Amino acid sequence: MTVRAGWEPVTSAAGETVGWMCAPDPDEPDVDYFEADRLPKIRRRADAVGEVADAAASPAFDLDAICEAGEARIGEAGVDAALGVVAELQQVEMLRW
Repeated sequence: MTVRAGWEPVTSAAGETVGWMCAPDPDEPDVDYFEADRLPKIRRRADAVGEVADAAASPAFDLDAICEAGEARIGEAGVDAALGVVAELQQVEMLRW
């Protein structure tokens, strides 16, 4: 069995070596690249949902046209999320009266 400097064997329950692992390189930045990309995507989606919700809450716009335009931009699930936000906000506003 070859022993590599700084590497430890990963063994199965039966004791077989199935792979090797080592400590991370201290010069490598501690960045989860998937996590780093996730926040801007969430921000863009939240902004788009907010725009659809703002337009849907306004009596100046036709709700069907807003839904069609929103589906083209953020999909049906995004429009559903935006309309859910609008419905909740309208209920809160009604309670304030």
